[in-house]
Amino acid sequence: MNNTIQNPQNTLIEDPCTTQNEWTAGRISTVIFLVALGAVLVYNAYIPDDIYFSDLDYEVIQSDRYEPKDDTSVNGRTLQIHTTYYPKGLSVNANSEIFLRIIPDGYTHFTAEIGIDAEVEEKNAASAIFSVLSDGALLYESPVLRSGMAPRLVHVPVEGRRTLVLKVSDAGDGSEYDRANWAMARFQVR
Repeated sequence: MNNTIQNPQNTLIEDPCTTQNEWTAGRISTVIFLVALGAVLVYNAYIPDDIYFSDLDYEVIQSDRYEPKDDTSVNGRTLQIHTTYYPKGLSVNANSEIFLRIIPDGYTHFTAEIGIDAEVEEKNAASAIFSVLSDGALLYESPVLRSGMAPRLVHVPVEGRRTLVLKVSDAGDGSEYDRANWAMARFQVR
């Protein structure tokens, strides 16, 4: 394609209209980037935010030593498992059972990081088993977790389910130091 034109002095110059409309590799990659960015923004605009368990109305079915606490440890401190701090979650003491009557509509997964609160020293015999149940079915059960252990991730599907129960048992050795955290417990669409 000829990208030149003649001007009145009979000299050839570049036609600015044709050179600006050429599809160079740089322009193509910019367009692809902008389309992908737009798609991500539109997709994220329609995904609801996570709903934190501690922000919902739940029922305490069983609580042996301490009342469950929202977003703090049972002693009122920042939630912490091993070396990680958490701004949201639910703290209980074994033996406990928390019941949520209705899982929020449209949410497909329950997620949390679980473990013994770091305020319990490793020398204490803290141990607990965490369980997630829904509509009478066991969805998750942890091994025995002890003080000083790193948090474990729980990520279970709840799509089509109605109720949720968060249960912590004392692993058979008493519940004196079993301060258990459901850190960042929430419902997600993903």
